[in-house]
Amino acid sequence: MNKAWTELASEMKGTINIAKVDVTTNSKTRKRFKIEGFPTLIYFKNGKMYDYKSNDRSLEALKNFILESYKNVKPSDAPTPLSYADILKELAHETFLNIDRIYKYAFPALALISVISFLIGFIFCLALCKMCCKKGCPKSKKKD
Repeated sequence: MNKAWTELASEMKGTINIAKVDVTTNSKTRKRFKIEGFPTLIYFKNGKMYDYKSNDRSLEALKNFILESYKNVKPSDAPTPLSYADILKELAHETFLNIDRIYKYAFPALALISVISFLIGFIFCLALCKMCCKKGCPKSKKKD
């Protein structure tokens, strides 16, 4: 597949842009285009999106699809980029789905960090007090 993809990119250079996107590291693209399986081949033309459904990944099949057979596929509108509201909504949704794991793992870690921070602060204050009060209290001398 990689070889056919590279050859297709070199043959179509200057007429059609061929791109490879790793959606395992770019989840926004995966969500935007609703990519579920790999590899997913999508052809874009004039704001429309054409999904390549064939299992034939040869150079000839890919080239034929982008030049002719895409016309036989029902196009869909290319999705707009995710807005900040969409991203926040998705983040909230994922948080609520994972709330049990957050409570199970993050809360104990937060409690442990808080206790350790308190102990370090307490020890630091004790050391500071010892250093500042080293001289001790002067004894008063009574004269009789």
